[in-house]
Amino acid sequence: MRADPQNELTQLRARVVTLEAALLAAQQENALLRQKVDALVRRVFGASSETLDPAQLELLLADGHLAAATPAPVPPLPPLPEPRTSRARKDPTPRLPENLPLIEIILEPEPVQAQPAAWRCIGQEVNEQLDYEP
Repeated sequence: MRADPQNELTQLRARVVTLEAALLAAQQENALLRQKVDALVRRVFGASSETLDPAQLELLLADGHLAAATPAPVPPLPPLPEPRTSRARKDPTPRLPENLPLIEIILEPEPVQAQPAAWRCIGQEVNEQLDYEP
């Protein structure tokens, strides 16, 4: 036996309403995610990658493909700002005063101390640290 057609129609209409609401929510989320992706792309690649050189347009229009479709010529772009020149860095000043006593501590693992000829130094770390002894 079949269910009541009126009850089935009511259920189908309710389902359509919920599906339309879900679709609208998904479309809004999609639009928001697209805006976020666009913002990230602009942040990563910057506005300089979006500028268009007029010579590129001339090259595109030279073939005649879009010559009839273009209503007006493109105004020239403003000149690009001059890149900042890096300032010459000063010679690094010593971080610690020269008149302080220097204590050099070399830390070597026990296997290296036992057989130093079997090992070779591939790097070192140097830490400069002020210490206070009351």
